[in-house]
Amino acid sequence: MKSKLALGSVQFGLNYGISNKTGVPDDESLIEILKVAKDSNITKIDTASAYGNAERRIGKLAKDFQIITKFSNVKSVDELKLSLGHSLQNLNAPNIYAYLAHHSNDIINNLDIWKGLIALKQDNKTQKIGYSLYEIEQLEILLSLNIIPDIVQLPYSIFDRKFEPFLPVLKKHNTEIHIRSVFLQGLYFLDTKTLSNKLKPMATALNKLEDICSKYNLTKAQVAINYIAKNNAIDNIVIGVENAKQLAHNIALTNHSNILNEIYSEIEAIEITDKKLLNPSNWL
Repeated sequence: MKSKLALGSVQFGLNYGISNKTGVPDDESLIEILKVAKDSNITKIDTASAYGNAERRIGKLAKDFQIITKFSNVKSVDELKLSLGHSLQNLNAPNIYAYLAHHSNDIINNLDIWKGLIALKQDNKTQKIGYSLYEIEQLEILLSLNIIPDIVQLPYSIFDRKFEPFLPVLKKHNTEIHIRSVFLQGLYFLDTKTLSNKLKPMATALNKLEDICSKYNLTKAQVAINYIAKNNAIDNIVIGVENAKQLAHNIALTNHSNILNEIYSEIEAIEITDKKLLNPSNWL
């Protein structure tokens, strides 16, 4: 049985994540990560041209995975073709599972890019096309233009549920829904006493989350990942890891699907005073 988890690869090419303590894994560590993924029936790897040398490392070390990669800052169809060609060369592959706009505004600002993606799909360079989202306004614009993705990637977690009303809409279009930031890039695990001045407004909500998890004798990671996994509208959860042990731990977390809805109801009642802080780009 295929896993609902997909392997995120940003850590393979960049020092990424507010709680990342080990940096970029070396080749030996990456091989171990890929082995755990394959042994656990994880079939997809999510990457991007913007993730440092992650594509090249995947092309060198990862076999028999469905690869999803993303393009950035493309201004024309010719640039789009060149960008995919470069990614395919890095990935050592004639085609890929999916090609997405890393920033959906690239499509919104130039609708020819979507036409270019359709042409690449027709040329069998990619099985599926789509885009990554950050704000609901982006999705509203794209759907109004009838730009329906085969795959959409969006942030969704126990605190950040702004896209929730759109999940059934996307499923009506048979869109494959991929979720990122399930742990809010590690914010859920930080000691609130050590939060930066910018993130201090999140302390009250994070402490309430800690209290609820302690009350039910569950970890924040168990609660966070299973909240997403239990949603039947969601096809894949993109999880970035620093080492094989961390991946194995995340896989094991998904075995706690019997968490009571009562717990989630209490968490959903937590008020986020500054919702801008649910977007990591506002943490700097």
